[in-house]
Amino acid sequence: MKNRIKQYLLAASMCVGLTACSDFFEPIPGVQFGLDETFASKQRTEEYLNNVYSYVREVTDAIHPNTYGGIFTEASLDGANRWNKTYAEWTNGSFNSASAQASEYFSKYYQAIAKASTFIQNVDKCTEAAASTRGKWKSEARALRAYYYFELLRLYGPIPLIGEDPIPLDASLEELIKERNSVDECVNFIATELQSAIDSGDLLQRAGKANLGRMDVATCMALKAKLYLYWASPLFNGNTDQASVKNKDGKQLFPQTEDNSKWAQARDAYKRFMTFATGQGYKLTEVYTNGKLDPYASCRAAGEFFTTTWEAVDELIFVKLRDLYDYTYWVCPKFTDFQDTDVTGGGGYYTTQETVDLFFTKDGLTIEEDPGYDKFEGIPSANNFTSGRYYDPNNPSRLYFDADKSKVLKQWKDREPRFYVNITYSGSIWLNEGKYNEEMRTDFTNGANGTCGKSKASGDCPDSGYLIRRGAKASNNNGSKHFSPVLRLADMYLGYAEALCMCSDLDNALTYLNKIRVRAGIPEYTFTQKKYLLRIQLPKGLKSIGQRAFSGCGRLCGTLELPAGVTAIEYGAFMGCDNLRYVVATGNKITTLGDSLFGEDGRNKLIYK
Repeated sequence: MKNRIKQYLLAASMCVGLTACSDFFEPIPGVQFGLDETFASKQRTEEYLNNVYSYVREVTDAIHPNTYGGIFTEASLDGANRWNKTYAEWTNGSFNSASAQASEYFSKYYQAIAKASTFIQNVDKCTEAAASTRGKWKSEARALRAYYYFELLRLYGPIPLIGEDPIPLDASLEELIKERNSVDECVNFIATELQSAIDSGDLLQRAGKANLGRMDVATCMALKAKLYLYWASPLFNGNTDQASVKNKDGKQLFPQTEDNSKWAQARDAYKRFMTFATGQGYKLTEVYTNGKLDPYASCRAAGEFFTTTWEAVDELIFVKLRDLYDYTYWVCPKFTDFQDTDVTGGGGYYTTQETVDLFFTKDGLTIEEDPGYDKFEGIPSANNFTSGRYYDPNNPSRLYFDADKSKVLKQWKDREPRFYVNITYSGSIWLNEGKYNEEMRTDFTNGANGTCGKSKASGDCPDSGYLIRRGAKASNNNGSKHFSPVLRLADMYLGYAEALCMCSDLDNALTYLNKIRVRAGIPEYTFTQKKYLLRIQLPKGLKSIGQRAFSGCGRLCGTLELPAGVTAIEYGAFMGCDNLRYVVATGNKITTLGDSLFGEDGRNKLIYK
């Protein structure tokens, strides 16, 4: 590991500054400037800072390695691509520490850190820029450096903290070998750097439309909250699976004792952000059609990657801007036999059945919970297909598919709006009907009737039978300026809900979770009179079950195991949970038991283990 760190840090040190003054550098075309010349000019100084920004990850691009995006997409369930198998190891499980992409991010982010440090040390030399401008730039670079450290922590766990001084180009091997800092040291350093940028008073409170993509106070506060959320999570908080991860001197890098107070720190950081964000006008993207919330249009706008209408700008916290002309081509099916060739694509950016199954039904239930969902295994039979034209229940003019013209599975009917926003499936109507008013039907069948199946599109068709639709342009009029959302308000709502839940504030946790569900057009979660709660895993730090907490949860069934720390169960906590068989408590720690826990029949379903 030390040799690998040495190699990574060597690569980072080689990329400090803009001058080609080392044998390691190949000649770069154009005029070269040393550091003094660079920071003598306001224009070149700002260009240097823009270069520090260039390492921000591109979350919408899993195809081109140089955008630093694919690893984050294909390591998840989001997708893969048909043509470039660079990241196939992420999806087939063959990835390991020796894989090229492992070192790619390590070295690139340390290059970014080195450049940020160089900028911080030299920016005040730029007397062409006003002191206030230099202060703003310096705080942006400091925040960017903290962001890159955060990304490294997410990817690699405990990492070496380099300090304020960039590693010189002539550093010895001994200087390049750095021991890793502990998780707690990394978190405290990143948090301090972010807070320093906030407290400087130099950053914009909110970058807004005019400065979209710049570091501001809102971004720093959001990153600090997410940092604390990771810190509190079982991955970093008392992870005994990583007990053997130590430095050569025996230093323990992962804390081995769970500290529940970290959840409170995460909750408080999120609360501070929420208060700030409300004052700055951040809000979820919501689109109204005929005076009513349009969940499909809202979620479609929230996932938009092109800056024409700016419908989603109030939800965006931090983005990466770039000129990207071909994203729609990646996700658009390769339609054949249509006059409008402008809307045909490469059909290579696909997703998995597992991802498709994660979307709820229209009632807000998982496919396992919904008794009306027709799930099957293997090759579908005639009974698995539906018929007729299916329109958006919230907007009767929006056609999702015409099953009389293409075979459409029943499982693609009656799903939540986000399914139709994000997934292109066989039989679905594409976003753009074309300038010739042709109905762009997606037909992935491998036969004469298919419009974009393998027999027609050859290699430009999805391996899984699904394409990712999110972010595609409905027409060429949507513009070409592309942005990749790194932080959105919806992300912060979900993180806050998790922190609140782990701090036993279930009511407020549901408040923020339900903001997302309402926007998505699916029923809210409730703990009282709840029809949809089938099973639940309670947070480890839970101390008490409040009055009527699960009252009326008729679908809560089986056995509910309470966390070991629960000491109180209040009046009527499980009243009306007729299908609940047992509530299991660990040990004999319950000191407070309310009346009528399970209703009027007096049955005691509470047992101890």
